Amino acid sequence: MILITRVNAEATSALDKALSRVGLWLNDLSLLGLLRDAGAEGLSRADLATALSQSQSQALRRVKPMEKLDWIARTEAGNFRLSSHGRALELEASGLAANRSEAWLDGVLDADEISQLTVLLRKIG
Repeated sequence: MILITRVNAEATSALDKALSRVGLWLNDLSLLGLLRDAGAEGLSRADLATALSQSQSQALRRVKPMEKLDWIARTEAGNFRLSSHGRALELEASGLAANRSEAWLDGVLDADEISQLTVLLRKIG
């Protein structure tokens, strides 16, 4: 378990560094990804809180700064969804994260090992 924790910390640090170029942290990208997956109808505060494993007030505190930056908007029903700026940012940030992840793994594993790791992580993720 200590190995998994260490690898997670190193990977998160590498991704946070790459994402800092667009003003995000990995947990911000995760939130934007949840809203991307929710589509135009978005997520209610309760559904967002459940997806984030947080209370509704904690989820709202995470969303508010992004809403002020016009990355997140509200639907007529009051659900949270990505704005057009948020969609563009999520797309750019996802590309940065994918490139950084590949570069980080390339320094440690060969192509077959990366493929095997991907399969294993999908089983548990």
